[in-house]
Amino acid sequence: MVGRMRRWLTALAVAVVTTGVGISVNIATDLGSNMWAWIAVAVLTLAAAVVAAWTMRPAQPQAHTGTSNVVGGEVTGTVVQANTINGDLHLG
Repeated sequence: MVGRMRRWLTALAVAVVTTGVGISVNIATDLGSNMWAWIAVAVLTLAAAVVAAWTMRPAQPQAHTGTSNVVGGEVTGTVVQANTINGDLHLG
């Protein structure tokens, strides 16, 4: 549910900022030398960069709960741990 809402929120944020940049560029070019119009273009362009960086942010990983660290049988050779072991490790 949270992931679905995040996708909609990011899509809406991108649409709003992109529309704002387009409108501000249109107004700034129509007004020519109006400093405030060009400042609005710069601010909205920076806002677009912030939204882009925000949308590329990875989702928070889910916490592992209820993991049991039990190894049955004989372990020989090199062992590769794929995740951090939390708690005691019981062999056998």
